[in-house]
Amino acid sequence: MDLKAMLEMAEQMKAKLGASDQEAAAARITGEAGGGMVRVVLNGRYEAIAVNIDPKALAAGDRQFLEDLLRAAFNQASSRVLAEMQRKVSSFAESMGVDMAALGALLPKA
Repeated sequence: MDLKAMLEMAEQMKAKLGASDQEAAAARITGEAGGGMVRVVLNGRYEAIAVNIDPKALAAGDRQFLEDLLRAAFNQASSRVLAEMQRKVSSFAESMGVDMAALGALLPKA
């Protein structure tokens, strides 16, 4: 591969990575617990966008129960963010001709 082709490929990668970062910021991924009593929405950067707590969860007055629901909802949302980002990275790598199977040990596990 000549230098010009490598520079063009690098520019393409830079553009795609920039778009991916914007997509991650715009993503909305939900986790829930307690049959939907607690919902947490994260973006693709693992930033909390929203936390919704059903009044029934508050009425119980059990702080530990509510904390457990919040933790479970955040963990579920976080796992879903990771899975979605892995899917996007894999798709991006394939579009650039990278064999993800060869990189499998380097990627975080869902």
